[in-house]
Amino acid sequence: MADELSRAQAEQLALLNHAEQIAGLASWVWTPQTGELRWSDNHFRLFGLQPGAIAPSIDYVVDHLHPDDVEWFKESLPVLGTAGSGTLEYRIVLPDGSVRDLRASVALAEGEGGRERIVGSVQDVTADHRIDRQLSARAAVSTALDEWKEFERGAQSLLSGLATAMDLVFGALWIPDGATLTCKLIWHTDREPLVALADVTRDWRPGHGSPLLGRAWESRQPASSDQPTIGAMPQRAAAIRDAAVKAAIAIPAVAVDETLAVMEFFSVEPVQATDRLMQALNGIGHEVGSFLARRRGELIAPALTPRELQVLQLAARAFSAAAIAQEMQLSPATVKRHFEDAYARLGVSDRASAVAEAMRQGLIT
Repeated sequence: MADELSRAQAEQLALLNHAEQIAGLASWVWTPQTGELRWSDNHFRLFGLQPGAIAPSIDYVVDHLHPDDVEWFKESLPVLGTAGSGTLEYRIVLPDGSVRDLRASVALAEGEGGRERIVGSVQDVTADHRIDRQLSARAAVSTALDEWKEFERGAQSLLSGLATAMDLVFGALWIPDGATLTCKLIWHTDREPLVALADVTRDWRPGHGSPLLGRAWESRQPASSDQPTIGAMPQRAAAIRDAAVKAAIAIPAVAVDETLAVMEFFSVEPVQATDRLMQALNGIGHEVGSFLARRRGELIAPALTPRELQVLQLAARAFSAAAIAQEMQLSPATVKRHFEDAYARLGVSDRASAVAEAMRQGLIT
């Protein structure tokens, strides 16, 4: 009978361990008075360990927390020991440097000798948080584009919103300049090493064949790298290392089959370039590209003078030359000269072509 009970208990324990692995769950028991902490086998696996590899302890958990979560985690422990219930979310850093998001649910239980034990479970919610970040990123992009009034403020809002939603610390918008790319705008969090990184980034002119930016530009597909210094000029590579950057992401802004710009982002944590993430970034790139395609003129220095732009804008609204002269309080000869100068700048020979080209470049609407 005893052997049968032992066998049944072993089978139940095996089933429980298997179920925990499938669900990404683990269980634990903590006795605050003695500091004793016990983990189920899958709890070790969530920390990137083999079952029984260490003696579990609160100190071990704290030592492997994400640096930003250490202080408030420590502050929460006395509350857990007193209340004995609730939910706690925190991030841990695995031995390979990757970050895992955990959610601990706790409940008070009574132990031997009147000692209180905190019994609970832990769930790996990393995948859920990734999906949340991707949804937040899409929402941030849509908001930035909806509220876009002028280039600099709109692009800053785009970079900052997208980076913040995805826990990234640095963003740069790159546009073509002949055979190279030039940095049009930069956003970063308030960390001194990132200020230095921004300074050297403005002086860099990567080619279309550069390892990350060039790959995204040519392929019209998002790209990521866990070696962000490769291909960078020495000063920028040093600044990337000083800023503790662990990964880089490049998102091309694509309209149909043309790349208009590339958004580059840096992370101080490893980034897992899952198929789901790359698909989400691809969608973001096409959304931004479609938007910029209607505002090409904001990506480059104006090809026309303010007067020439005004003349073409009125022409696009079907104003005749005489009506344009009256509206702008100019002589017909002056209006004619503005048209001819615009033709020369745009490389066209007539009014209709000039209007069409100015609209294509996003100079007028």
